Amino acid sequence: MQSRKEQPSLFLVIVLTGLFAWVAWKSWALQQAFPFIPYILSFVTLAGGLKVISLSMVRLNNFLLRRDALRRSERKGSAAWATKKDLKQVGLYDTDGVFLGCDLGGHPIFFDGECHGLTLAPAGSGKTIAFSVPALCHSPLPMIVSDFKGTLAVMTADIRRKKHKQEVFCVNPAHLYTDKLGTPARYNPVQILIDDWMNTDRNQDLIADAQALALQLYPEPPTPGENSFWRNGSRKILVFAVVFLLTHDGPEKATLSEVFRLLRNVKQLIEVCKTAMSSAILDGELSDMAADLHYKLTANDTRQVDSFLEGAIQSLSAFSSSGWLAESTAGCDLRFKDLKGTPATVFLIADPTKMKVFAPWLGLMGWAAITELTRCQNTKPVFFLLDEATNFRIENISESLTGLREFGIRVWFVIQELEEYARVYGRENLETLLSQTEVKQIFGATGAKTCELISRMLGDQTLKSVNFNLGHNVNDPITQSVSEHARRLLTPDEVRQFADTILFIRNLPPIHARKTGFHQVKPWSDWVAANPLFGRKLKGKTRVWLKY
Repeated sequence: MQSRKEQPSLFLVIVLTGLFAWVAWKSWALQQAFPFIPYILSFVTLAGGLKVISLSMVRLNNFLLRRDALRRSERKGSAAWATKKDLKQVGLYDTDGVFLGCDLGGHPIFFDGECHGLTLAPAGSGKTIAFSVPALCHSPLPMIVSDFKGTLAVMTADIRRKKHKQEVFCVNPAHLYTDKLGTPARYNPVQILIDDWMNTDRNQDLIADAQALALQLYPEPPTPGENSFWRNGSRKILVFAVVFLLTHDGPEKATLSEVFRLLRNVKQLIEVCKTAMSSAILDGELSDMAADLHYKLTANDTRQVDSFLEGAIQSLSAFSSSGWLAESTAGCDLRFKDLKGTPATVFLIADPTKMKVFAPWLGLMGWAAITELTRCQNTKPVFFLLDEATNFRIENISESLTGLREFGIRVWFVIQELEEYARVYGRENLETLLSQTEVKQIFGATGAKTCELISRMLGDQTLKSVNFNLGHNVNDPITQSVSEHARRLLTPDEVRQFADTILFIRNLPPIHARKTGFHQVKPWSDWVAANPLFGRKLKGKTRVWLKY
């Protein structure tokens, strides 16, 4: 397109044409003296009028071309933030489900679906006040909650009892805040094996469940290596010990503390093997395991079995009889499967100062809960809130997500960094997590890989840019052109600096949401008790009012 320097000015042509028209009109009075002048001026006026029409058409054509050139395009990408209409169409303004924040207009957003979720929240980004506590305040579903400091239980246990009419169990081995939470509940993870043994129809599951228990106690690392031989040897000893105690000494002796005590006494373990070798239990399978272990324990070279035994003992060290976990796992005051029939809330409370002790226990409790719930004969929903999910490991949970949904189990992971999940569970399991969580709530990101991933997930948008060609010297005409290029909706650096919340919900466009804490929602701000670490209730300006 040529610059205005090369084209006549439409305004000037209109002015001159108007001037000639006025002069031509006045000249008709001089027609007697100058008969040709009025006709000449009228001809010039007509030519000017035609020029005005021509220039107007050129200007209109240029306007239409420019409009079309600058019109929004999706040729390079169609990424855009979800609109209020998008949110309304899928029911995100309905007040059922999990609270995810507010839209830019201040309307609360909820999601109610039979799927798993992920909250990504670096330290200090508000995951507790903006997700975990709101979930406990609002969701009427039975819940199992990993509570690393005991603060979630202190803040919301009364809400679960009084507002949602649920019984509350605090499995609290370290006896944190017992003045507020009461006597801790107990749960024995071996109870699953006890069920197998006491129910003759499930005897066939006993060895398989014992192997699953051993794998949870002594899991494979995220990147398995050649040492799997030694780990398998340790697991075989664990399986033998727990099955023997259950089948010969009875359910009251079938605890991890008793298994630990047995494995530390090699002489007693040899005698146990002798006893089991003559047993016909489980069609002789226990006898076969005992014979194999007895041979290794009494061989001339016991270095191999010593390594097996040491691995088994280390995997049980957290359950020593003098520790907190021995009492907590000595019996069962609750069954996770009962949550399907009688909604309740179970808080699994750890001691953050002893994470090496409590992390294996939390993983084991998660395994036990999932095992019990998947064996129920109904699909009533149970909400599994895994707060600080990378501080412990539930074996095979990533691979099980698809199947868990069919049993009504909705798992919600709360983690600080995606790379931490990859470190704990492995890179492939991270990909599985991202594909199987249909709701992703991003409170922030700090790692370069995580920021790049989120940027890619947001997608590309098409942008227009006007380019000028100035020629080679000042006398050359200036031309303009319009080009298209792709740009991320947010670049990785913009993701890192993003202060609001990003929501990915199924196949919806990404949602730009406002982070909203429980202290900004009525009546939650009145319901929630003070965080015991701070000693006072959190105050804030009310943004949302909900009716119950």
